[in-house]
Amino acid sequence: MKSNPSFKFTLACAALALTVTATQATVLDLGSSGSGSVGGAFFSTTDIQPTGTGVFDPFLTIQNTPTEQGYNGSNGNFDTKRVPVWNHEILFSDLRAQTINGIQYFSFIVDVNEPNGGPKSLISLDSLKIWTSSTIQGSTSTDANGNFNGSLGNLVFDMGAGNSVKYNDQQHGSGSGDINIFIPVSDFAGVKSTDYVYMYQAWGSSDMSDGGFEETAIGQGIVPVPEVAPSSVIFGFLGLVVAVSSRRALSGRVRALARISK
Repeated sequence: MKSNPSFKFTLACAALALTVTATQATVLDLGSSGSGSVGGAFFSTTDIQPTGTGVFDPFLTIQNTPTEQGYNGSNGNFDTKRVPVWNHEILFSDLRAQTINGIQYFSFIVDVNEPNGGPKSLISLDSLKIWTSSTIQGSTSTDANGNFNGSLGNLVFDMGAGNSVKYNDQQHGSGSGDINIFIPVSDFAGVKSTDYVYMYQAWGSSDMSDGGFEETAIGQGIVPVPEVAPSSVIFGFLGLVVAVSSRRALSGRVRALARISK
């Protein structure tokens, strides 16, 4: 059977189209009041107040222009500021969860500090990664462009290469929340309460950073309660049955002894 060159060409074009579609970057433009998903995380704008230092209690603080990057270590990495008071390690037990549409997320709040009004109010979050580790981490490895490419333990979340979140800061500078970040609790399966959590952020590649600190704090919520395994429920029920049966048997023996003693 002879091969059909036109058919092969069509297949090649289809494969190329699928590859381009699969690798196409996602850009979420929040504007000044929007929401959406990127890389499995959910983002929304917020105007929660106050968020000033001492009230907001950030664990990640970075600042530079036109781009900035860093993670919440106590080693003064990259563009981190105010180490270790407002840039430091956090534990998994520190995180708080919120339920959105039936899904549990760990929540974080970013206080963006860009000049309000004009083109300088725009900024982009171009990388967001989260690791967990049982030990303190401090990698500062970079690629040829100076971007962090090291590991901080077990990577549990990555927004994805080329993906970005754009924001138009119309709030009144530092002191008002700007962006909520929600990361699925399911991404942290198997993480221990004593494990460290590291969040890396890079800003400014698409829309440059021009202002003060970008501060990130743990969002408000509740500590998620671990689900009870079905086997635990079964064993608990069997234990209750055994306890009730034993109590009834004991009660029966007591009544028998009482009749004999009469």
